[in-house]
Amino acid sequence: MKTIIIFTLLVLITLKSFACSCEIPKPAVEFHQSKYVFEGEVIEKVYASDSLTNTVTFEVSKYYKNGDNPKFLKFQLNSEAEVTGLYSSCYWTAKKGQKWLVYAKTRNGKLDFQFFCSNSKPLERLKIHPSEQMVLDNGNNLDLTKYRYIHAGEPITSIDSIENIYKKHKFDPSDFAFIWVDVDKKGRLERANLVPRGERKFELIDTIFDLNNFKNERQEPRTEFEEIAVEVANKIKTWEKYYFLDLENPVKFRTGILIEVNKDSIIKIRKPGSY
Repeated sequence: MKTIIIFTLLVLITLKSFACSCEIPKPAVEFHQSKYVFEGEVIEKVYASDSLTNTVTFEVSKYYKNGDNPKFLKFQLNSEAEVTGLYSSCYWTAKKGQKWLVYAKTRNGKLDFQFFCSNSKPLERLKIHPSEQMVLDNGNNLDLTKYRYIHAGEPITSIDSIENIYKKHKFDPSDFAFIWVDVDKKGRLERANLVPRGERKFELIDTIFDLNNFKNERQEPRTEFEEIAVEVANKIKTWEKYYFLDLENPVKFRTGILIEVNKDSIIKIRKPGSY
């Protein structure tokens, strides 16, 4: 069973790397990352001399993110496949006369926005969902330090010293348990529990930004091994602090560890990112 789970994860990662797709950030996170978040219309599109790129000019009708509010913003985009002859499944363009919602970021010193991997969208074809509209209307009040984030994490507590405690115990090599570990802003363990079985409940911090995480509540161990696995996880008391995006202060995070039994029937702790 353990082998099947790990193999499935590897397959999914491999397939994703070959597809023209990626995870779209939550609107609240992209709002924070962006220099400008606005609605506007493409009023001009000028092609470069080699036709490989074009510059579009937006006339901004509404800014969502506080800051300087220029009436016009320019972006350099790749030109259409019909113009360049370079066809790709990742192709997109902004056409003159289109109205867009744009999350604009600074990349390599230039202002840029994307369609794939972004919440930016042409508004004639794609609508702003009411939940995203709530984020846009309240984004300037977002405090990212309130939330807990998923992060691989790196333990400071010695894993070897914990494993040595249990070397005298012998278990079935087929035993394993996945554990959720919650760490506070200072890198101290808050709780470690078996990954929930059945329905998962949210720890509700707000109803606007969709950054809430599942509650990490105690799950009753079904076996002696699961009980010991939780005990083992709770001995990892200190972790490296985690800084999310460009935040100056560390934030709370959740990581996952795998407690398994090796071929010699001895407990092993698989750190985040090692399985």
